[in-house]
Amino acid sequence: MNFILIASSLLIGNLLAQSNQRPTQKKFESEAIEKTISRISEKMKDNKLKYTFINSFPNTLDTTVTNYDPNVPDAFVITGDITAMWLRDSTNQLWTYMEFVNKDSKLQNLIKGAINRQINQVLIDPYANAFNYQKKQSEWSNDNTTRCFLGVNVHAMSQHLHERKFEIDSLVAVLRLVVGYYKETNDSSIINFKYLKAVQRILRTFKDQQADQTEQFQTFRFPYTFQRNGRSTDTVINGIGEPLKRTGLLRTFFRASDDSTIYQFNIPENAMASAILKQTAEMLSEAQLSWSLRKAAEPLIQEAFALSSEIRDAIYKYGIKDGAFVYEVDGMGKQVFMDDSNQPSLLSLPIYGFIEIDDPLYQATRKKALSSANPYYFEGTAAKGIGGPHIGTNYIWPMAIVTQGLTTNDKQELRECLRMLVTTTGNKWFMHESFFKDNPSSFTRSWFAWANGLFGELVLKIDKEYPELLEENYS
Repeated sequence: MNFILIASSLLIGNLLAQSNQRPTQKKFESEAIEKTISRISEKMKDNKLKYTFINSFPNTLDTTVTNYDPNVPDAFVITGDITAMWLRDSTNQLWTYMEFVNKDSKLQNLIKGAINRQINQVLIDPYANAFNYQKKQSEWSNDNTTRCFLGVNVHAMSQHLHERKFEIDSLVAVLRLVVGYYKETNDSSIINFKYLKAVQRILRTFKDQQADQTEQFQTFRFPYTFQRNGRSTDTVINGIGEPLKRTGLLRTFFRASDDSTIYQFNIPENAMASAILKQTAEMLSEAQLSWSLRKAAEPLIQEAFALSSEIRDAIYKYGIKDGAFVYEVDGMGKQVFMDDSNQPSLLSLPIYGFIEIDDPLYQATRKKALSSANPYYFEGTAAKGIGGPHIGTNYIWPMAIVTQGLTTNDKQELRECLRMLVTTTGNKWFMHESFFKDNPSSFTRSWFAWANGLFGELVLKIDKEYPELLEENYS
């Protein structure tokens, strides 16, 4: 009996010793984040919950801030196991720490550096979704992607770019990071002429992607085309997609998952754009700017407000069926209902301020997305949740379970989301990209910083609203 107890104690001790997976040489350290980790983890009695939080919450800072110059400032933030900077991912990775920027000037400077980097990236190419730190050949350098230059379509892939998939949310992510930073700090120094030029470029890109395709088909001149010799979700039919009717919605060739759209009017992407364009215009309206900056900002404010309203009206006109939002439409009557694990998704709409959680339309959409009506909703012995075509059938994404938790005020649902997340890490103590619904040891991407950060956000939400849940046992 004593031998069994000793062996059991040694096993538990070894397991716990392996649980803290944080690197000894961290890429970036924040005193405010370390204090938060200590404060919250002390409440946690469940070791799986504790060590998953300890490892995941600071993962972006620990491992992905690969190039940071505090003097510019400038910050290059990789996604994790892919050493490129995605506009969408880097915004979401740093968003996890936004509420702490006034407690840590170093952290504030980091986010300011990422904003500067992102603005430069937009000005390089507003149609690109991911960038290299320095000019180099990408594995996707042979993609057939073009831009219209002096009336002629020319090859657009360059050594600045890691990938050139056009996704609305990539550009919206840049706007969102600035808005979030300004709301927390009231620091208007980030609103300079280069930023306004980037806003102008974003608005022009969105307007170009509202256009009816008739004239473009007649001239064969397009502001953006994309084709790749790969699986169907990685390319676009004819380089431009199926014909669409002008609706006021924005075309997106790819989703937040980097998968190609079925119909290019993606409702979650447009909803996020509508919400953040409005927030951008409001920020520019209230910010204390110099006379010259104010004059330059005024037309952009009006344009952003108008575009936000136009998109919102179009969503409510074309993007609803049977009392719920649909996922994608073509403006000519074709619609598809599904939801994807990545944000923006139908499930995530309240996160961006597009709609309130308790709105009946959102609740009906949410209920449908978390059911068999969504072909990418999977139920297994380990968990239940949303996946997507990026990985395929029966693989659930922790990111989607976190999004479910971030969009509910129901204590029991939060408890269940937390349980599923901490029991499906495959004993790796991190969030993964996805895992098989019946076997969490079968997972994809062991190093995916965005998902890790989102888990931290969920824990922060629970700590504020139902801190007693952090003291429960989930094993």
